[in-house]
Amino acid sequence: MNLNDWNEIVSGLSNPDVPTCVEAASKLYARAAPEDIPQLLPLLESDDFFVREAAAWPLAALAGPAALPQLLKAYQRGFDEGHDNDGFSAALLEIPALFGPEAARVIAELAETTEGEIRSHALWLLEFCEA
Repeated sequence: MNLNDWNEIVSGLSNPDVPTCVEAASKLYARAAPEDIPQLLPLLESDDFFVREAAAWPLAALAGPAALPQLLKAYQRGFDEGHDNDGFSAALLEIPALFGPEAARVIAELAETTEGEIRSHALWLLEFCEA
């Protein structure tokens, strides 16, 4: 994505006008490409829950299992802040659906090698991987 489009979209994600935010999130998902993954990952560290969730969708589709450690950390932050994470949950569920056995392998590894809430989230996500 070119820099002007990127800046416009990211700015829109934090706009106080809700329709503008929703439109920016839709554009981010529609226009993001694999080369945008390095710029998408830092959005998961935003103080704005909506920005984190908006970044989760294209990352789930484009990076899939490779982004799971960062995605699960951002996911937990949403819970810590009191959000229900329903949209973020739906984005995470795209990973097993799109990446099948590769996703199952990475998720199982995360379930074995992490602790606490991140491990719990990996175990939950593993339930959606086909045997």
